[in-house]
Amino acid sequence: MEPVTTITAALGLAKTAGEITNKLNEIYKGLKDRESKQQVAELLDEMQELKRSAYALEDENRALREQLRFKTDAFEFRTPFWYEKSNPRQPFCAKCFAKNIAAPMSEARQDSGQTFRRCLVCTNVEVVEYRPVSPVRDREGWNWP
Repeated sequence: MEPVTTITAALGLAKTAGEITNKLNEIYKGLKDRESKQQVAELLDEMQELKRSAYALEDENRALREQLRFKTDAFEFRTPFWYEKSNPRQPFCAKCFAKNIAAPMSEARQDSGQTFRRCLVCTNVEVVEYRPVSPVRDREGWNWP
C-alpha cells in the first residue's frame, strides 16, 4: 500500500474511532446499570487506543513519505549542489541532503574574488566559483591588491 493511501486510511480510522467514541460516551451517560457502564468504559478505552494507533501510523507514514522523497528521481546533482527537477534554480545543501533534509542555499554572494552560497539550515558554505584577484604592476613589480 502506498504511503498516501495508508495515511488516508489512518485518518479515516481515527475519524471513525472518534465518532464511535462520541456515541459510546452518549450511551455511557444514559446507562444506570453498573456492569453495562463498566463494559462501555472498557470499549471507550479500546477506542482511545485505536485512535492513538491511527495517529501513530499517520506520523510514521509521514516520515516514510519524506524518506521516499529523497529516493525518487525528483532531484539531480549538479556540482556542488542538489536541485529539485521541478525547481532547477534553487540549489540544496549537499551536506544536509545527505541527511534527507532539503535545505536551501542562499543567493550567490561575492567576497574576496569568490562566489559562494551559504546553507540556510546548517550554515555550510560552498564556493561556487573562484576567481583570483589579478596582481597590479607598480614601480617595484607585481603586487597583490
